[in-house]
Amino acid sequence: MKAFITGMAGFTGEHLKTWLQQKEVEVTGIDLRKSSGGYKCDLSNKKRLEKILSREKPDYVFHLASPVIRSDQLIDEALKKNLMVDLFGSVNLLQVAGQLKKKPKILITGTNAEYRIRSGRKIKESDPLEPVTAYGLSKLTQELVSRKLAESYCLELVYTRTFHLIGPGQTPGFVVTDLARRVAMIEKSRVKAEIEVGNLKIRRDFTDVREAVRAYWLLIQKGKPGEAYNVCSGKADSIKEIIDIFQALSRKKFKVKGKKQWRRNDPLVIRGDNQKIKKAVGWKPEIELEESIKDTLDYWRKRV
Repeated sequence: MKAFITGMAGFTGEHLKTWLQQKEVEVTGIDLRKSSGGYKCDLSNKKRLEKILSREKPDYVFHLASPVIRSDQLIDEALKKNLMVDLFGSVNLLQVAGQLKKKPKILITGTNAEYRIRSGRKIKESDPLEPVTAYGLSKLTQELVSRKLAESYCLELVYTRTFHLIGPGQTPGFVVTDLARRVAMIEKSRVKAEIEVGNLKIRRDFTDVREAVRAYWLLIQKGKPGEAYNVCSGKADSIKEIIDIFQALSRKKFKVKGKKQWRRNDPLVIRGDNQKIKKAVGWKPEIELEESIKDTLDYWRKRV
């Protein structure tokens, strides 16, 4: 059995590769930079992609590659950059996969940002798709176009709408990893013992990346082609709760300071409903928030 990962050297890709190898699945893939067991390849290079996939002949393709360029706007430069991979790169991938003699089953990862967010209620897969950001719109475009290509090439595609991932190895620019890096720097006396945060009341649905890749593996095997599944914890934790966990774990005390400016249009609560994936493949998250935060902090302790 062979799996192929786009974005193999990324945050989720690295964890997925490790998970699959533990399951004794042969793993290869592509990324913009060379990674162990994979190829250096841009999804825009269709000829190279054809050559690689024709050689590897995977049973499963996990399409994780995405620039994840975030913006508060719906239409701006971030949308163009996201679409280069999410749309045009996906078209190339599916066209090449559709021309293989043995067509692989494909999982495409999306985001909760595709939904119309109604603060306070659990978001279901049947809820309206109405993104308000460039990243969400790019991912929704990817899903809609992929569905049409799946019909044209008779491909089996499963879709996820993944909520906020956390865990060791995540690059800066996301709340939990930014806090972990800051605490690690405070412990080494590299920065002042204080952390600036925005609205402490904001609550988000966080899932450990190691749980997400387990969900992806189950979905690509057992998920119904054409269906979309939320990958989420089903609960919402506040930024204050996360700060409290860091304070308990930190080897040095630190002060919490409110930011003067922060995004005022952020929904207060984003929480997903994971009943569909539970019923379909028996997945539910098992790693507690405290464990995810501790592992992320330990990751940064080794790197600061």
